[in-house]
Amino acid sequence: MERIPAQVIFDEAKSLLEGKDTAGNDVPIDLDKSERLLNEILSNNVGNDQVLYVLGTLHMAKGNFGLAIQLLSQVTQIVPQFGEAWNNLAMAYRGVNKWDKAALCAKEAAKYINHADIPCNVSGLHLNRNMPEIALEWAEKALARDPDHVKAKWHKAMALLEMRRWGEAWEWHEARLHGGGQLEIFERNYHGPGATTPPWDGKSKGTLVIHGEQGLGDEIMFSTCIPDALETGADLILEPSPRLEGLFKRSFPDTLVYGTDDVDGRRWVNELGRPDFKCALGTLPMFYRRTPESFPGTPVLVADPEKRTKWARTLKEIGDRPNVGITWQGGVPSTHVERRSFHPSLLEPLFCHDANWISLQYDQTAQLCVDQVYEQTGIKIHHWPVAASSHHPETGKPADLEERAALISELDAVVSVCQTAVHLAGALGKPVLCMTPSEPAWRYGAGDYEDIPWYNSVQQVRQAPKSTDWAPVVAKTSARLGELLEAA
Repeated sequence: MERIPAQVIFDEAKSLLEGKDTAGNDVPIDLDKSERLLNEILSNNVGNDQVLYVLGTLHMAKGNFGLAIQLLSQVTQIVPQFGEAWNNLAMAYRGVNKWDKAALCAKEAAKYINHADIPCNVSGLHLNRNMPEIALEWAEKALARDPDHVKAKWHKAMALLEMRRWGEAWEWHEARLHGGGQLEIFERNYHGPGATTPPWDGKSKGTLVIHGEQGLGDEIMFSTCIPDALETGADLILEPSPRLEGLFKRSFPDTLVYGTDDVDGRRWVNELGRPDFKCALGTLPMFYRRTPESFPGTPVLVADPEKRTKWARTLKEIGDRPNVGITWQGGVPSTHVERRSFHPSLLEPLFCHDANWISLQYDQTAQLCVDQVYEQTGIKIHHWPVAASSHHPETGKPADLEERAALISELDAVVSVCQTAVHLAGALGKPVLCMTPSEPAWRYGAGDYEDIPWYNSVQQVRQAPKSTDWAPVVAKTSARLGELLEAA
C-alpha cells in the first residue's frame, strides 16, 4: 500500500481548517478532522514550524486561546520572522484579554508583513484602552499602505472620537456603513431593484428616511440630532429599532415613525411613496455635531404620561424617600462586559443614603443579584421585570423601552455603569452618575472627561488610569449622590 505523503495530508488539514482546497475550491470545514491530521503529521515531524502554526491557528478557531498561545509562541521562537504567526499570536492574546501582549505581537507582525491589515490590527488593539493617539498613529500607517482600507478608516474614526476631535472624525465614521464597524449595518434601499435611494446631504428638503443602526444606546444618543434635522424643513420618516417605536412617536411628533429592521420600507412605502433621501442615525452628527459648542445636551425623549402616573403611584407606595435607579452590568463579551460590570454588592457604600433603590438592570441575572444583596446587606433593591428586563417577562419577546422610560422619568437620580440606562436617562433629562471604567468606549472619551456632551444631566465618575478597582469610584459616586439628593 502506497504511503500518503505528509504534504498531501498537510494540505488536506489546511483545507479543512480554511474551507478552501489548494485549487481555491470550497470544501466543508471540519476542525476535528483537521486536528487529527495535523497531530498525525506532527508525530513524525516534531517541532515543524508550519504544522505548529496551522495547529495553533486551528485552536484559535476553536476558541482554545491558551493552547493557541503556547503553539504560536513556539513557532515565533523557532522562526522569529514568521509574521503570520506573530499576527495570530496577537489575536490569541486578545482572545484572553491580554491586550498589552497582543499589541506587542501585532507590532512584531507589522515588521514582516507589508499589508494594511497588520497595522490596522495594532490600531484596533489600542482603541477603547485610553490610547487613542497610538491607535490613530497605526490607523494612519494602515491607510498609507491602503488608502481604501475600510477597517482602518473605522479605527481612525474611533480614535478621533475618543479624543473628541469631532470635526475630523465624522467623515471617517461613515466607514461603518461599508463594513468597517464591529456591527454589520445593512444598506437600506427604498427604491426597489435596479435603483438606489440617494444619501442625504444634511440640508435638502423633501422626504427623508432616517434609519436606526448599532445598539439601543447609540440610537438614543444619535437621536439627539433629530431636532436639528427637523429644522431643515425635510419631511422625516424615522425607522428606529422596534423597541424604540413608541418612545420616538411621542418624542418626535412632527415625524412618521416605523420601528423596524426592514431594509426596504415595506411597512409604509406603498402608502407614502418612495422617499427622496435616506440617512443613518449615526450620520446625523456629521452635519450637526462638529464642535463642542454644537452639542446642546438638552433632553429629547418624552415618556408616556399614563405610565409615568402608574410608576409614580408605585414608588409612593414603597416609601416617601428619594428614588434612585441603579445598574451594575453593561454590554456583552464582544463589547467588553467585563470592564464595565460588577456585582451590585459593591454598591453598598451608596446604601448609606436614605433612598428607595430601584433596579434598572435588564439581564436575566438581575433578580438573583438583587436577592443576594438583600441576603448580604439587608438592603432592599426593588426590581420590576416589566420595566427593567430586555424581554417581556410574560411573552419572552424583546420589550420596548416605554415602561423603563416612564419609571426613569419618576426617579430622582440614576447611578449606572456604561449601558443603555445612561443614554435613556440622559435623553430624558434625569440626573445620572455614570460609573466609567478606565478603558471605556469612545462615547465616554479617553482621558479624564467627566461630562458626556450629548446629555447635560450626565456626570461621569471614572476609574483611575489602568485601574480596574471600582471601590474608589463607588465611594466618590456616593458622595456625589449625596450632593444631588440634598440639592433636589
